Amino acid sequence: MATDTAHTRPRRPISDRSLPALIGLLLLGLGAGLSPFFFAYYDASVWVPIGLSLVAASAVGVVARPAHLSGPAALALGSLLGLGVWSLTSTAWTESVENAVVSGNRWLVYGALLVLLLVLLRSDRSSALLMGAATLGVVVVALSVLARLLGSHPGTLFLGGRLNSPLGYINGEGCLFVVGFWLCFAAVEARRAPMAGLAGGMSTLMACLALLSQSRGSALAMLAALVAVVAVVPGRTRRVYGLLVVAGAVALATPDLLRVYDHAAAGSVSLEIDNAAGRAVLLAAAAAGLVWGLLTLGWELTVSRRAWASRAKAIGSWLLAIPIVVALVVATGYAQRIDHGVRDQWHAFTHLTEPITAAGSSSVSQTRLLSGSGHRYDYWRIAWRVWREHSVLGVGAGNYPRSYYQQRATTEDIEQPHSIELQTLSELGVVGALLLAGFIAGVAWGIVRMRPATGRSPLARALMVGGLGALSAWLVQTSVDWMHLLPGLTAIALVGAAVLLRPRPAVRAGAGVRSRSIDAGPVPPAVRGALASRAGLALGGSAMVVTLVIAGASLSRQGLASFYRARAQHELANRPASALTDANRSLDFDSDAVETYYVKAAALARFDQAAAAEAALRQALAREPDNFVTWALLGDVAVRERRLRTAGHDYTRAHRLNPQNPTLMELSAYPANAFR
Repeated sequence: MATDTAHTRPRRPISDRSLPALIGLLLLGLGAGLSPFFFAYYDASVWVPIGLSLVAASAVGVVARPAHLSGPAALALGSLLGLGVWSLTSTAWTESVENAVVSGNRWLVYGALLVLLLVLLRSDRSSALLMGAATLGVVVVALSVLARLLGSHPGTLFLGGRLNSPLGYINGEGCLFVVGFWLCFAAVEARRAPMAGLAGGMSTLMACLALLSQSRGSALAMLAALVAVVAVVPGRTRRVYGLLVVAGAVALATPDLLRVYDHAAAGSVSLEIDNAAGRAVLLAAAAAGLVWGLLTLGWELTVSRRAWASRAKAIGSWLLAIPIVVALVVATGYAQRIDHGVRDQWHAFTHLTEPITAAGSSSVSQTRLLSGSGHRYDYWRIAWRVWREHSVLGVGAGNYPRSYYQQRATTEDIEQPHSIELQTLSELGVVGALLLAGFIAGVAWGIVRMRPATGRSPLARALMVGGLGALSAWLVQTSVDWMHLLPGLTAIALVGAAVLLRPRPAVRAGAGVRSRSIDAGPVPPAVRGALASRAGLALGGSAMVVTLVIAGASLSRQGLASFYRARAQHELANRPASALTDANRSLDFDSDAVETYYVKAAALARFDQAAAAEAALRQALAREPDNFVTWALLGDVAVRERRLRTAGHDYTRAHRLNPQNPTLMELSAYPANAFR
């Protein structure tokens, strides 16, 4: 792979109809879209083997199907792979080497996926196949949820009245359907009424399911993506009308959708309420699809008459001013109430409490979407403090939890600060933040480069709507959550990024004017010449190959170590000798994994070898001295040996590292209570 420039030697184009490439795009898109059925590949036992396959496929693709990267693609891809390499490098100064390796490997898998997508994407048609496959996967997930809503056991979909299944994480569920909304909405501007109507109906289905999740992050992501798509992608009049139709249909279904959470808060959700929500979703989707299909048909018939075309477009644009004026008038009338509500919710956010009503009791919002309560302020406060203390290098990839457990003000157990930016800053310092900014800047640059094509091609415009909407929604929600740690959801976002970053085809400026790529841009001649030289191409290709080799080796090591550790855990209860053997095998591949030492200690304890078990835990402690779990386990071993003074010392040390844990607080004072 090399950077695409204006003066590179013309190459024979590789057909975008290559059957292996099309099959690869289809599988990648479907795999991303269907990932919620598999918890978005969150478990390392799932994403590590998938990552190895992606690394191998991308390496083969770079050699067998070389492609020139545009400037935006080179910046975004280099930054993404750089995050992986920098995360692995942080093992040199971090406490938990294992966490840093896992975090780095995940970033490298994301980079390998983007490499493979950029290798395979050669035209708007192949981009449409990729995005269509991802859309199909999400639609299948959405239809399965709708079928269960209308079935006899819809309650299994919800957790606390919020849509949780099939992904298994409520906020991730909301993010999935917001991203799916934009993938479907990309076809709303289609000129064929059946296609436009189907897209409108599916978009409404996605929006309703996202609302059922009651996720504030998803609501914020939807709003931000809407602003981005309307503001950036040309030809917005028709798009805004489509949004109004979908919004109207969702508004009609909203009372039935909110009733699910309202009754869950009261402690009872009946089958009738869940089924009513399902019927409301179905009717809203059907109504939106029918209305938008008819409007599209009427619009096409109107603009097909040239005498009416320009007048109809002008009238349509002016009519959009009506809802804007109405919204401003309503906002002005409720300005004081809005200001008071914002102040209350900000107080709840910063003080980790529920807003207080005039009567003095905690207020409960039926939708919870306007509530500022929660624990994120505590997560972010600690992440910011960690970055201030380790501003350049950070504390190391995946090592935020150490500081969090020592400084938290709540009893909430989390492993990341619920923000991709703050996690990158606190764990990888300024260097990591610059790499993340490089990825975002590369995508933004790609969006700017793609805009001219959207004015000439309806397909390019649809791809930009879907790609920008999906990626921006994911990015905004992962800025207040941890969507970037869900490989399946991140893969859908990377599908959108690849579509936006794909080099555009060269265009001719006319007779006597040198042809150039629309992606060439104002690159300085010296830089352009260096990038176009064979040495530059070889250097870029070599760097990518070396990075992929590093990724493959690191993933193989992690995968083998995890395999033997998982097998040891499974054998622990009935075959402790085999568990001990497999734990040692796992440590042969990864001697820094403290969890493997825990398994080894447990296996030794099965043979009443307390001293050996304690020695195994001491080995774990030598690698992560500030891990409160290891100190607590040492206390458990000491209690079983009736060494209560030693146990008290170990529990006290664990409690100092995790002062908000009530169990450790009790055991540090009364270690004998561990017998209970």
